[in-house]
This record gives sequence, structure tokens and C-alpha cells, in this order.
Amino acid sequence: MNSKYLLRVNQLDAIQLDDGIQKVFTDSLSRALDNSPKFLVKFHPELELLLRSLLWKFSIYSEKASFGQQMLFLRYSGNQLKSWRLFLHFLLAVAPKYIRDKILYQYTNIEFLQKSLSYSQNALNLLFLINTVHFLKTGRSPGVVDFLLGLQYCDAEGKSQRNIGYFHMTRELLWAGFIEFIGNVLPFINYHKLKRRLQAVLGEKKSSGRMEAVQLTEKTLCCFCKQRPTLPHELSSCGHIYCYFCLRGNFEADPDFRCLLCGQPGVDFAKVSAFGH
Repeated sequence: MNSKYLLRVNQLDAIQLDDGIQKVFTDSLSRALDNSPKFLVKFHPELELLLRSLLWKFSIYSEKASFGQQMLFLRYSGNQLKSWRLFLHFLLAVAPKYIRDKILYQYTNIEFLQKSLSYSQNALNLLFLINTVHFLKTGRSPGVVDFLLGLQYCDAEGKSQRNIGYFHMTRELLWAGFIEFIGNVLPFINYHKLKRRLQAVLGEKKSSGRMEAVQLTEKTLCCFCKQRPTLPHELSSCGHIYCYFCLRGNFEADPDFRCLLCGQPGVDFAKVSAFGH
């Protein structure tokens, strides 16, 4: 890929990474405040401002590059971030979010501030649109703050362009193919017959002939689903009680179905009366 276009892709990726990193920290702060004393909640904007300020301090101020830029071997070119530009960068990148939160959540009754905030947000959206068109045309200043301050990106000194590896993509494709294969094969496997044959190999329950009649009471449970029987039916070979649908489903899946309690072959089944056999 042409290095010029790769640099543009990296610039956009750096902005996405910065947004993702900030979201991770701010979401963690919100979850922490949810489990904190109530009086701390009203300081949420201030705490988020402190958090964003620390992120800005350890990236832009200390390294002259955001965390997203550092991960992609980018930085602001030359000595663009001098003292006055650093100050303006902080005001434009960090402070507006704090002002917005304060007005939006703590000054809800002041109509003038709410309308001003709405107009400001619309102006920022328009500026973002203009800057996006400008970036696509020139490849410079992908962020609104960078556009306003005239900042440009360059490769970090002594670093090479990132190499894109496809190992993880291959692994995901293999895993997705395996899951799809399993999903297509499983419906053709007769689980009930496989389970019966496995029990025969391991030693299935011994048959003991027709057992003493089982009375249907309020405490009787289906031998298959362990719930109160729906349309209770008994196996003719042993008299154990099942739901009609449990028996019908098992016989449809495995004609050689055997009782789960005693191992008797289920030749046939009949309805059980409400007051016993």
C-alpha cells in the first residue's frame, strides 16, 4: 500500500483508538460511582475531567503524541506543540466535555445555557463534517482539534510502519468454520440412540419385569423431565410414568427406547387415569 495512504489510515485508526481508550476509563469510572456513596455522584463531571486530564498529561504533554498515535508509531511533527499550543490543545480537547456535562446535568433549569449548548453542538457537528472533507482531500489534521490548531501527524522517529498480521483473522475463520460444521452435523446425530448404546457398553440397568403398579399422585414426577407429568402416560412394560410428549419424543428419536429408571424396553405406553392405574 502507498505510504501516503497508509499514513492516512493510521491517523484515522489513532483517533478511534483514543476514543476507545477514553471510553474504557470513563465507563470504569461510571461503574465505580454506581457503587459509591451518593454524594460522590454529583462530582462525576469533575472526576471525569480529572481522569481525562491525566490521560492527556501522560500522552500529549509528556510524549507529544496521544496513546492511539503511540500505538501506531505516530506523533505530531516537528515542534508544533509548544507551550501556547499545549495550553490550547488542553482547552479544546479536554475542557469542552466537562463544560457540556455541567450544563447538561447540573444547569437543566437555565434555558439560555441549554439552548447555547444545543447551538454549540450543532456548530461542532458542522465543523466535524467540514474537517472530514478537508482530511479526505488533503490527508492532514484528521481531528477537529488538530484542524483548529493546524497540527499534522508524522511517523515517529526511528519507528517503522506497522505490519498488519492476518494470523488472528485466519484463526477466527477456522473457528467460525468449525462451529458451522458442528451446527450442520449435530442434527443428524441421534443422541438418544447413541446414549442407549453407550449405556449398553458401560453396563445398563437390569430389567426386572413388570413392577408393582405406580400410583399417580400430586408428588409424582415424570421420569424424563423430572416435572409434574403433562398428559401422564405409563410404559406398558414397567408402569413408570412419563409426560406424553416426553415419551412420544423419545420413541420418535429412538424406537428401541428403554425406561430410564429400570431399563425395561418401552414396547408401548398408555394413558394414566387421574386417580391411579
